[in-house]
Amino acid sequence: MKIFVIGDGTTVTGFRLAGVTHGFITEDHEEAKKKLLEIVNDRDIGLIILTEKLAEKLREEIKSISEERMSPLIVEIPDKFGPIEKKVDPLKELVKRAVGVEIKLG
Repeated sequence: MKIFVIGDGTTVTGFRLAGVTHGFITEDHEEAKKKLLEIVNDRDIGLIILTEKLAEKLREEIKSISEERMSPLIVEIPDKFGPIEKKVDPLKELVKRAVGVEIKLG
């Protein structure tokens, strides 16, 4: 299973230093959308990591992909500037849909 990272140069380079060999550097959401739609059908890719800033602009595509298939898993991470304030946690919503139970922390 391969991991693929899409994000800014710092994020992709950081993952490459950690051993992730597949990545695409961009801060443009249209380029990110093209790459996401290109790699989502690669059966060797099991995990796609996107920066939150790009994921915000690709919300409809991510939702569509996640509803249609279980793999690859798409995970959003903060970039070097930190997390974006969110009304809904996408990982929490994914677990709620998959398990049918809402998880509350704290």
